[in-house]
Amino acid sequence: MILDTNYLVALGKNDEGAFRKGVELVESGETQWVPVPVIQELEYGVAFTGSEAEKRRVRNVWSLYPPVEINREIARRAGQLAAHADLENGGTVGAAGIDSIDPMVAAVADVFDDAVLTDNVSDFEALGVPVESF
Repeated sequence: MILDTNYLVALGKNDEGAFRKGVELVESGETQWVPVPVIQELEYGVAFTGSEAEKRRVRNVWSLYPPVEINREIARRAGQLAAHADLENGGTVGAAGIDSIDPMVAAVADVFDDAVLTDNVSDFEALGVPVESF
């Protein structure tokens, strides 16, 4: 399972649905991956809004989940997925309204043949990858 930023934020806020989904994943033995751009989003957010306790929780994420680096294959696939979404939603740059991080997360899911765990279902569906919510 590829973990999106909003899932990890919800988990950090003790969201019951996120917690239940995490327990389900652990009990099933499914590997949970964190794309490096998700790390960037979390670190950015916590730098602006986080207490010291929240900063520690974010940094604990990196010891719990294996990171996925964005290599050439994933970067190329991210560009292809983003372009396809824009072409399907009006044919202009940015037409799908998807930020620059989500295509990289989607590309990891595509390359790993896995789903993205997110509450942001519409963006990842537009990117054409399997999605699970919590």
